[in-house]
Amino acid sequence: MTDDELTDAWESLELGRAVTHEEHVRVSWVLITRHGGTAGTSRIAAATLANCIAMNATDRFDPALTARWSRAISAAMETSDATTPDEFLDQHPKFLDSRLFGIPEWMAAES
Repeated sequence: MTDDELTDAWESLELGRAVTHEEHVRVSWVLITRHGGTAGTSRIAAATLANCIAMNATDRFDPALTARWSRAISAAMETSDATTPDEFLDQHPKFLDSRLFGIPEWMAAES
């Protein structure tokens, strides 16, 4: 599955599973590339919430954390010459660390 196909399936709630952290970063890159920073980050938040609802996991949606990630990815993309998510992640490997902006409450509760 390509990153574009993953993004389309995830955004349309047709993926049928949760995405990994890396997949979420890839989806974010695709949506921000397609729609720009503001619209892309809005779509990321809306689809993250929709997927959490579809998987009966609304307790895992943290709007502030989602916004922080989206804004950081968008800002990094502004100075990046990456033309693919792979290139972007090679340039910015810090985004592969799911704990970069702290541990979500639901993760801390499971630890």
